[in-house]
Amino acid sequence: MKKQFLAVSALALAVMSGSALAAPQDVQFVGTVTDVTCDIKPEVNGTTGNYVQLGNVNKGQTGDEMLFALKAGAGTNNACSTAVANKTATVSWIGGFNGEGLTAKTGTATDAVALITTVNASGQNQVTMTSAGTDAEFNAAKLTNGDGLQYKAQLKGGQQLGDYISSAAFLVQYK
Repeated sequence: MKKQFLAVSALALAVMSGSALAAPQDVQFVGTVTDVTCDIKPEVNGTTGNYVQLGNVNKGQTGDEMLFALKAGAGTNNACSTAVANKTATVSWIGGFNGEGLTAKTGTATDAVALITTVNASGQNQVTMTSAGTDAEFNAAKLTNGDGLQYKAQLKGGQQLGDYISSAAFLVQYK
């Protein structure tokens, strides 16, 4: 019995000594509790979608403005319009923002950033989303009146050549 216990213990130690533990990873869970529910979709160049093509830029230059908007999804305009009447919509962006803009997640142009700037925010001039602030307030009625909550995005090239790929999530709160 003693020899069998020692053999099992030795086997367990041998298996554990050869194993490696993975580095811990974070999982983010985000959401909003509200009495207003609007199905909001990004719209780029008049088409619903979540892909903003920023084009090509030269080293150290800023590219063309690409407009996009957050709008109530098809079929939700009537219910959403009533729900957001006389409310403010605060859009909060979540992602890898630094002091200039949205940093690259992958790709070789690691020092490039996307400049995400408000176009029709309430009481604010154009505000660029950075690590210092990723919130903007809008008249919530813009979700359903055809305008949408408008932004523009531009790629600002750094000194590293190559592709720039990133992403950010948004949350909308109503007040």
